[in-house]
Amino acid sequence: MGRAAIWLSMAIILLVGQGVYAAPYASYTFDFYGNPVPAPQAYTAQGVLDGASLGISPLREPRDVAVSPKGEIFIADTGNNRILRLDSDFALIQVLDGFLNGETWDTFSSPVALYVTERDRLYVADRDNSRLVELTAAGELVRVIGPPQTDLKGTLPENFNYRPFKVAVDQGGRIYVLAEGIYEGLLEFDVDGNFRGFLGAPLVRPTILERFWAKIATREQRSRMALFLPTEYTTVDLDERGFLYVAEANQIRRLNPSGTDVLRKNGFFEPIGDVPTARQYRKSEEIPSSSFIDIAARPDGLYSVLDRQRGRIFTYESDGHLLYVFGGLGTTQATLRVPVALDVLGESILVVDRGGNRVVVYEPTAYAQLIHGAIREYQGGNYQGSAELWGEVLRHNLNHDMAYTGIGTALLRQDLFAEAMANFRLGNNREQYSKAFSLYRREVMAANFGKVMAGLLVITGAILVGVKLKPKLAAGQAEAAASRYTPVKNPQGYWTSLIYAKHVIFHPYDGFWDLKHEKRGTLPGALTIVGLVALTYVVMRQYTGFIFNPRDLSQLNVVIELLSVLVPFLLWAVVNWALTTLMDGKGTFQDIVIATAYALVPFVLINLPLTLVSNYLTLEEGTFYYFLNICAAVWTVYLVFVGMMTIHDYETGKNFWTCLLTIVGIGVVLFIALLFVHVINVVVGFISSVYAELVLRL
Repeated sequence: MGRAAIWLSMAIILLVGQGVYAAPYASYTFDFYGNPVPAPQAYTAQGVLDGASLGISPLREPRDVAVSPKGEIFIADTGNNRILRLDSDFALIQVLDGFLNGETWDTFSSPVALYVTERDRLYVADRDNSRLVELTAAGELVRVIGPPQTDLKGTLPENFNYRPFKVAVDQGGRIYVLAEGIYEGLLEFDVDGNFRGFLGAPLVRPTILERFWAKIATREQRSRMALFLPTEYTTVDLDERGFLYVAEANQIRRLNPSGTDVLRKNGFFEPIGDVPTARQYRKSEEIPSSSFIDIAARPDGLYSVLDRQRGRIFTYESDGHLLYVFGGLGTTQATLRVPVALDVLGESILVVDRGGNRVVVYEPTAYAQLIHGAIREYQGGNYQGSAELWGEVLRHNLNHDMAYTGIGTALLRQDLFAEAMANFRLGNNREQYSKAFSLYRREVMAANFGKVMAGLLVITGAILVGVKLKPKLAAGQAEAAASRYTPVKNPQGYWTSLIYAKHVIFHPYDGFWDLKHEKRGTLPGALTIVGLVALTYVVMRQYTGFIFNPRDLSQLNVVIELLSVLVPFLLWAVVNWALTTLMDGKGTFQDIVIATAYALVPFVLINLPLTLVSNYLTLEEGTFYYFLNICAAVWTVYLVFVGMMTIHDYETGKNFWTCLLTIVGIGVVLFIALLFVHVINVVVGFISSVYAELVLRL
């Protein structure tokens, strides 16, 4: 049975109740902020390959599928110790349940993995026979490659039981094998089948806590601790350029011939499957992160990975951007029970369902075909064609950030910088936006060079004239002021106290002393500064340049942003006052409020203009932006420290511990407040339940 059986299965699936374009699983991508965004279905199940559709006895625990360059399909029917050979129309050609080895008939014992080379050589990981078997596509024996042998003691574990479970072969004939119990990476064999060593060992990632206990533990305790062993690779595949794709847990690596990871990770998130914040599409909070069981390298730099935890297939492009997700666990024809392997036939994806004893065939929708076509056109140099196809993708899914990036990249190649910037902004691609903005800024500067230089000359002349006139004006103003000087009881007015902040931030020791003892600061002035700090914080959150502002502005709440400044300020003043009254502090509550407020002035003076400037900087110039941000923070913290030390008349050490305890006290207050709110919610919920019960019973 061939394509007819597949199309018949597809019709049955559609009639079972999902509708023409629906599927019993979610399709989505992730936006820049880690939120899952619904997307059109990229692939739909078109049929299944099982014993009934192939006209043979039922499959039993199939473990792998491999597609040859000619389009033939090989299925490892592991439980039946046989390999099924199909043509590209899914018609059964041959059942390989053994091979002639010399003059004897040899059989497989748990053939768990397959790989087909460009020379139509079929490699079988015959696990329980501890060997690799190389066959022709027709099933004739070429050679048997046994367990790895080496004269170097300690290279392989003692009493090593060779059980290969994945195999891949490059164009030069080198063989790469994954075996159970091997943590050193891939076993590498040369073209003659001789063991040459290990390649690309997984990284060991002990936690900080594990490292700490290992440092302080005794020798006996360390001997009883679990070893820091790396995770085994779960799969291996080769792309068209000869790079090895491997996976461990939810991590993917792309290894060059020296074993170095060269995988690009330029997407919003690393290619790890479901991102940690994406709980909406998880069936249970107890299910851990994605766990990749197989990977298929595809043309044009694409690769698809199979998540055994939730039965989903994630497809990424060469830079690490997630293109689409489809599939899921279930008991319907279109879902998977225990997914274990996948491979690609053209644009179709074949997934081995070990639990269902079948292979599910997924075909791309028009949506997925448009994505593939756009990437193909771009890599072929047809940027205009690529942009047009990405535009069609957006007709299907306006939330596809990669489509905006694709259009922007094509426009950038055509020197349409402003249009490219607009698309990169929609796609949240800050790196490419920066490149386009840099070129656009250069273009604008070149077109308006004369006007810019004239403006700079006018500004410079005005500054020079002002510098010359300032001494004369200052002298005249001083004489006029002296002639009408009249002593007043309180010379510190509102504006004068605000202006005095300039002296405080540049001469903190004198300035804070005068704030306390000479009453040079006022409470209205201090509260004005706090208001300006809160306003500056809101302006920074809202109007910082796109390149340096990763926040989701649609979720910005001005009230919450203001409270995030005012509440910590109030808590600092209250907790510091309460603490210093017990530690012989000389400052009153008002002194603390005024000194802290005046210490925050650099935050306003630096960050407010910096927010404006950030809209005209590129990513490469970000060092300037972040340096000034750090300067504002360090300057402010220094002034707060000096201010508290001066008004409380503390030594440096005592002031340090007082400030530290103030921060701890703020944490305690917040904890108690949250606990109180939680208790109130519980009490209100209890009263509400009792009231509802009484109403229902009466």
